[in-house]
Amino acid sequence: MENYTANDIQNFISSNGNKITHVIVAHTHFRPCNKSKKQIELMTLQAKKNLRHALNCFSKLLYSKPNRPVQNPQLFRPLSLVTIEGANPTTNNQLTIHFNISLGNLPSVLTTEDIGTLFRHAWCNKAKQSADVWVSEIEKGTARRWTGYTLKEAQQAPYKAWHENGFWDVENSWIPHAAFSKD
Repeated sequence: MENYTANDIQNFISSNGNKITHVIVAHTHFRPCNKSKKQIELMTLQAKKNLRHALNCFSKLLYSKPNRPVQNPQLFRPLSLVTIEGANPTTNNQLTIHFNISLGNLPSVLTTEDIGTLFRHAWCNKAKQSADVWVSEIEKGTARRWTGYTLKEAQQAPYKAWHENGFWDVENSWIPHAAFSKD
């Protein structure tokens, strides 16, 4: 079996770029400053669990019938392609472990502000994470630039592209294929 590279991941995410409508950078409370690799690994695992909880809460907040994404995720759960950054030893206390999230398959009635409000509620109130969240609509055709930004750590440390605790958060990534095939 071959290990994948940052370029492989960028190509995969970019191949779904036409489905991405919004992007989020969500910081955690976890600071890897002066922590051991084991401590950082444990913080990363907890951060991923927190994001899983937040994404589940977020998807339920998108619809007037909150069980839609649970009962029929292939149609109603948002597209989420997730990378994680900052899970490295450092002496800079300002750095946090944070997620870069590409979203799609969101109800068209929601504005970027609505999406930000709903995600912040799920991230800050439900997952008890940092209020340092940036949300933006992505311009058509710019997904490759966004993914290049999200993969900068993998470019610097190629082993993190395939390492099980590397920067691509596969467990929190989701592509609702049925939602896109109905178009």
